[in-house]
Amino acid sequence: MSKFTKDEIENIEISGIRKFNQKTNNISNVIKLTLGELDFEVDPAIKKAIKKALDNNQTNYTTNAGLKSLRSKITHDYDNYDETECIITVGSTEGISTTIRSVVSPGDEVIIPTPGYVGYKPLITLEGGIVKEINLLKTNNTLTMKQLMDVYSNKTKALIITNPNNPTGKVYSEKEMEIIKEFVLKYNVLLIVDEIYSDIVFSDYYTSFASYTSLKHQLIILNGFSKSHAMTGLRIGYLLSAKELVSQLLKTHQYSVTSATSISQYGALKALDVDNNIMVETLKKRRDFLISRLTELKLPFISPDGAFYIFVDISKFGLTSEEFCDKLLMHQQVAVIPGKAFLGKNDHYIRLSYATNLKTLKEAMEKFSTFIRNI
Repeated sequence: MSKFTKDEIENIEISGIRKFNQKTNNISNVIKLTLGELDFEVDPAIKKAIKKALDNNQTNYTTNAGLKSLRSKITHDYDNYDETECIITVGSTEGISTTIRSVVSPGDEVIIPTPGYVGYKPLITLEGGIVKEINLLKTNNTLTMKQLMDVYSNKTKALIITNPNNPTGKVYSEKEMEIIKEFVLKYNVLLIVDEIYSDIVFSDYYTSFASYTSLKHQLIILNGFSKSHAMTGLRIGYLLSAKELVSQLLKTHQYSVTSATSISQYGALKALDVDNNIMVETLKKRRDFLISRLTELKLPFISPDGAFYIFVDISKFGLTSEEFCDKLLMHQQVAVIPGKAFLGKNDHYIRLSYATNLKTLKEAMEKFSTFIRNI
């Protein structure tokens, strides 16, 4: 360890998702069901808007919070917010970073249900905070008030929810949302909700936490365009919160990045006019195919209601998730992510991403089936 880095960084590892994905780089003809990056191209209308911004030399700084026109258009879809309560961020990842660095102090505890996205805990650790996990797999992937109370203390600062969830595709039910609302209000906890997959939902029920007016002054919503419009490399997201919170978050954002990339903001402005229903329907067909094949293989899994991942139980094989994934990669050249890589370290699960086309998924599942039989 370098004498110049702070102690907290010693306990942080490179993302297990990225680490395992890198293993595939030297393997020929590998089928990757690893990253959360869709195989769809950016819509031509979005590309045109970006090119137009370049041609018109719209390459200067925007305001720190981002283009007013973009913030206004985003908040038009949120009844309880206006453009002064929105910050355009460099992807939702910067929104997460800005939020955690702004609110977490040394010793603060942050509750996160698991299985969960790996990116929250390292940022909390860097600020000297402590993550208190809730394992939803113990309650049939359902959040209860008892679970929240079991990890609550007078040091609890925030609760982070991902809705829909990565890696399970879980969408929180109305009952669960009411439990979360009751808990947050009763104990004066900040609720941070990552809704990056909110445009990719297959269930009958999905509601943004932004619709709860009673939560507004202790709520931060994170979202973006990477998943909904396949704009990962354009790095454009946003956060929403009440004015008194946004005014403070803006300071961290300003000193971190100044402002989000101008031409990406013009692309996002156009993206809000682009219908992604075809993409969602395509993803639903892919999900249904995987559900059908996994059912045939008699492999338990968490049925996803959103996002584009499926979390599969491989406990009956007596291997750790990393051993399973290594063998699958070596023998069948199919790459999936070990459950160990996610928050909660569910070592008897693996995550399959169906961000790739159906033809590739069919080939992958044939190889997967062969591997299962041989194992």
